[in-house]
Amino acid sequence: MLALLTARNMPQPLALISLFLLLTAAAALLACGPVAQPAPAEGNAFPVAQQEGEAADPTEPPPPPQVTPTYPNIRNSLQNDVVDYEEAQDAASGPSGQSDSAPADTTVFVEIFLSGNKAEVAAWLRSKGITPEHADDPDISGLDAHVPLSLLGELSRQDGVTGIQQPFQPPTTGWVE
Repeated sequence: MLALLTARNMPQPLALISLFLLLTAAAALLACGPVAQPAPAEGNAFPVAQQEGEAADPTEPPPPPQVTPTYPNIRNSLQNDVVDYEEAQDAASGPSGQSDSAPADTTVFVEIFLSGNKAEVAAWLRSKGITPEHADDPDISGLDAHVPLSLLGELSRQDGVTGIQQPFQPPTTGWVE
């Protein structure tokens, strides 16, 4: 069987191609270095050397930073929009607290996920001049509403709110019906 795979039994172009592929694969493996590294023991976030106060291995990447979201109940890029709005609002307000260059308060359509207190959250939205959808529908546990960015942070802190996100909206162009 091995005799069938030797270069003597192959046509010369096929043998050259096989040799090229073999050399390319070997070079790729050498360039990548070690692929698999042992996983740290359960519960250990750092290598043993770091835990014992020794110098860290310079070839081992540092652990990722722990980032706590400003509003953990606001999901994905919507949180970035709220934080950006608040930062721009803070930057625009001077010592007097008022400014003509304050950013416009954009209203966004959001889904509000709840773990109870639906009536209270709906009442809070109404007190802010917002009409929530599905507030009186007992079969739907959440609410939908058009909420200004300035109120999303406060809404996320309401008792019973477990998440706020913009619903998936398919692109309006390119769809074939």
